[in-house]
Amino acid sequence: MNSELPPRFAPLPVRIRPCLGESTNSYIRRLARANHLQPSFLHCYLCGPPQWFGRPLLENLATTAGHSPEVLERALADADALGGTSRPPRRLPAKNPFIGRRDLAHRVAQEALKGTQIRTLAKRYNLRCGDVRFALEIPRLTTTETGPLNDPITGELADLIESMISRKLNGRQIWTELMDHHDYLVTYDGIRHYIRYARSRTASARADSLASNPLCPTAAEGPSSECTPER
Repeated sequence: MNSELPPRFAPLPVRIRPCLGESTNSYIRRLARANHLQPSFLHCYLCGPPQWFGRPLLENLATTAGHSPEVLERALADADALGGTSRPPRRLPAKNPFIGRRDLAHRVAQEALKGTQIRTLAKRYNLRCGDVRFALEIPRLTTTETGPLNDPITGELADLIESMISRKLNGRQIWTELMDHHDYLVTYDGIRHYIRYARSRTASARADSLASNPLCPTAAEGPSSECTPER
């Protein structure tokens, strides 16, 4: 009788190719949805304890996706280099096609991180495929775990998280909802930091309100004649 346990990770039934410049989170989302799984479940399964919300090992993701680690390492913009070695040589053009158009390069890279194909981007912005690849290689020079690959929590994303906070969702629940139902690239630590910021901002606003109305008691103390307008 063979008592050996089966391997924890096995290839999923549906295989999809990673897009050059795509983020790990974006690829996990597409892989999970193609196999009728919740992206948050697949992400946490690949990471395992104790780093449930971190970034999975490239070897684990490669086994599950049915691709070699080298393929994912070359394609995913935020993938760690294998075995501590340097990344494969970058395919860079002789001349920077985005001189004076850095905003365009950033926009192209951000759309690719969410899974848009290179050919689609090239057609959309009237670029060559090689120019798009160059835009996707730029973030690798400066990207860190909390760097430009993650959306800043401002604008619509901030409003979305604020609405979740108002619904009494905690950091884990907010991360899960963003992972499963939205395409923002936000780390769990970034969400926790924003929650602390939102709480401190609310406390500061409450303190300022009490300071500007020193005669008004708190809600727990009940109404007061000084604070109640005359009828």
